Amino acid sequence: MKFWGLTIKVNPLFLLVFFLFFLLDMMAEALVAFGLVIIHEFAHLIMAYSAGYKVGRIEIFPFGGMAEYSGFLEMEPWQEIRVALAGPVFNLFFALLLYLFLYSGLLKTNHYLLLLLQYNLLIGIGNLIPALPLDGGRVLRAFLVRSRGIKRGNELAIKISKYFAISGILVGIIVLSLGKANLWFLFFFFFIYGMINKEEKQLLYYILQYLSRREDFNRGLKIRELSGQVVDGSLPVKEAIYYLNPVKYSLFYILDLNSNIIGIISESRLLSSYFGQKDKELLMKDII
Repeated sequence: MKFWGLTIKVNPLFLLVFFLFFLLDMMAEALVAFGLVIIHEFAHLIMAYSAGYKVGRIEIFPFGGMAEYSGFLEMEPWQEIRVALAGPVFNLFFALLLYLFLYSGLLKTNHYLLLLLQYNLLIGIGNLIPALPLDGGRVLRAFLVRSRGIKRGNELAIKISKYFAISGILVGIIVLSLGKANLWFLFFFFFIYGMINKEEKQLLYYILQYLSRREDFNRGLKIRELSGQVVDGSLPVKEAIYYLNPVKYSLFYILDLNSNIIGIISESRLLSSYFGQKDKELLMKDII
């Protein structure tokens, strides 16, 4: 469905969870959860718009959503962190305000307000878990990409995310075996693990998309910090692209067998060589 030009897609898994709530006679809980997930995603959207980005599509999952942004959000880690944190911060701030109103007596406690308080806390805290595709995982990935580069940063973020998901599944199984059933907790971490595997399968596509858009991003900048790296001339171009600094413009100083500098390759030259040549076995010394 479309709302103000924004395409909103509801994932079938969300509909399944909604149906389970219906069978369990928990429609009030389902409506509160659905409403808060939508508002949570709009908090991301508002922050993205304020930073100059547009959102074309949002897909709603049982525990949050995923948005597709136009522009170059992935090129600017600090902006991505701001956008990622907007959702959980909204939920936690809303929960704090609600608690203060209830505690002070300005609002009379009832079942629906307590549901609102509880679900805001669950969505806010749950999304801060540092595991993809949760908001905490996006923050983690942005930090790692900034410090380790696009490929190694993403790979490490996926590895850490898997540790958290597997740990959550194990805790859920242990709790279940002790007779303290919490199937939602277990379902949540199984869902996260499945989404991490999906992210891992799409990683190469994500990296190539990032690299293909990087030249357009560079053209829009009037000034940028410089990053210099010294590499062996026998390093394949297809490997060198992963050493691009995500927040600086990269220059590569090419060495021969005697460790003498035989040339300098700019980031633009590297990317045009990679995407413009059919021979993907090119070495750095071949494109000087």
